Amino acid sequence: MRAAFAGWILVAVGCGSPAASPKIQEQPSVAALPSATHADAGAATTPSRARVTLHAGGGPRFLGENVLVDYCLENTSPEPFTIDVGGDYRGSSRSLRFAVEVRDAAGAVMPDPDPRPFNLGGLSYSPTLEPGEKWCQSLPLARYARIDVSGKYTLRITHDLGWPKGTAPAGEGSIELSMPDATQAEAVIARMDALPRDPNTSAGKVSVPYADFTALRYEVYVAPLLARARKGSVDALTGLAEIPTPSATRALVSLLGSADAKVARAAADGLAMRLPDPALGGTLGARNPFANELPEQRKYLSSHAWQPSFASDVRAAGRKLLASTDVGDVQRGAFMLEAVGTPADAVDLTAALGRAIERTRTEPREKGIYPVPRGACQELLRAATILFGRGAVLPAAPKNAGELGMWLVALGKGSRPAGWEAELGRALRHPIAYVRELALDNSPTPAPASLQPAIAADLAHADVDVQIAAVRLAERAKLTPLVKGVLGVVGRAKESMQLDIASNAAIVLGARYDCALLLASRLDEPDMLAPVLGRLVALLDEHGYGSSGTPSPALGAELAKRWKAFIQQHKAEIDAGKTIPIDATLPKDLLPPEWKLHRADGTEWP
Repeated sequence: MRAAFAGWILVAVGCGSPAASPKIQEQPSVAALPSATHADAGAATTPSRARVTLHAGGGPRFLGENVLVDYCLENTSPEPFTIDVGGDYRGSSRSLRFAVEVRDAAGAVMPDPDPRPFNLGGLSYSPTLEPGEKWCQSLPLARYARIDVSGKYTLRITHDLGWPKGTAPAGEGSIELSMPDATQAEAVIARMDALPRDPNTSAGKVSVPYADFTALRYEVYVAPLLARARKGSVDALTGLAEIPTPSATRALVSLLGSADAKVARAAADGLAMRLPDPALGGTLGARNPFANELPEQRKYLSSHAWQPSFASDVRAAGRKLLASTDVGDVQRGAFMLEAVGTPADAVDLTAALGRAIERTRTEPREKGIYPVPRGACQELLRAATILFGRGAVLPAAPKNAGELGMWLVALGKGSRPAGWEAELGRALRHPIAYVRELALDNSPTPAPASLQPAIAADLAHADVDVQIAAVRLAERAKLTPLVKGVLGVVGRAKESMQLDIASNAAIVLGARYDCALLLASRLDEPDMLAPVLGRLVALLDEHGYGSSGTPSPALGAELAKRWKAFIQQHKAEIDAGKTIPIDATLPKDLLPPEWKLHRADGTEWP
């Protein structure tokens, strides 16, 4: 799998980039299917017969080539039928609705290179195949099976097709692959380099051959790829990053100092996939709940390709990157120290953290991601957490933003130096909003009474993230005297995450009814109808919901009146934490016409 750091969050690159494929011995599979009507097929019925064939184009049979196996479903019935495909690739390394089994000559199943695939869905569609018509998709074999030695392999490929379980036919065949020698490996790369990178194949059609440098995952390719990388080829670095050997790691480390910035950065990103990241062992949490950090691939690469002897050079490169003015480079450097840093690196880390915190005064806050990384701050703080765990010394009396950031991380991990309450109180009133946020996030619980006025003030701070951090602390510390301030955040929140966090905190602090009434009063505000309504339907006992359009803003005022009356009517249940059943007495006009609630029994309301 190829991966890249985007804002230093690992994300899988889509189904990406293969080359000319060897010939495959086909064994068509014909399935006789029941004649029941398929739910998604409209008037069409499932076929009485369908056939799957597998095929790969001609060419050398070398491991490292992008072997494209063409899966083709043919309608061998006398009537048309409908299939459901897609919706299974966004954020993933491959199309996930295909089940690909590859066995060696001894019958052993080859391991899956992406055993815990990430999937954010994608576009799906339901084509109808006329009698004799085919629907095909080309599957890059290296994305489905890890094949490491020469030999003959048997393949079995199925797709659910949206049909009843067990009724879709399978395609079967065999293929022979061999490991190239040095001369042949050079030729494989040269052919791949000449292929297109993005075939843009139409849905239901086989792909033209295309380049996928992630398939070059064998030791024999290290030397030719390194030579190309030294000349500026980022594609070559994509290949090096997938080779699970120490020599490939050594090559990546050697390229960290390249004068070509794009090569140096690609080398750092490739190296990150095999560093001994402490998060892989559970020491640190995820950066983002929606991030695909490719843990299985990284564990595999680290266990096969990392050696402690590389650490010194990586630490030196990391410290150098920390001094960069480029946020991405600082993130890369912080991650290197996260993986292999020692307490001696804390000085450079503290200086970099100070610069990053100062930048938050003027740099715009990131959008569309939560928690907000605030430039390099998030990764620097993760590195600080690890270095303290390895024995870094806490600054006795923080004198600048960097030292204060480090001090707050240690406080959050349980350190209680002399005078900590006074120091924390100053941090809660710091002129840099991000420092206040860190102080709130790292405040111990129960919160000292002396700090509650500062926490209350931060609930009304102009910075959204300061408000969120203050709300979280009020909830975590059960600060019921601050519930009015939490409700104030509910009443003015404009971001859905801010609204959700504040609403949840208000409920924990005993203001469930007041929160519901306040939310209802906001239904007539511009752009707030959908997020507020999404919170209000949680009062009902079954509240999975969907909408087929955007409600009219003019409807907001009317919905606000209806929900206020409904909430007032059910005050006792809401105060008691009970949900309100969806039955015949529930007013159907609580929802816009475009909304439906999905119930556990499969029905919809209204």
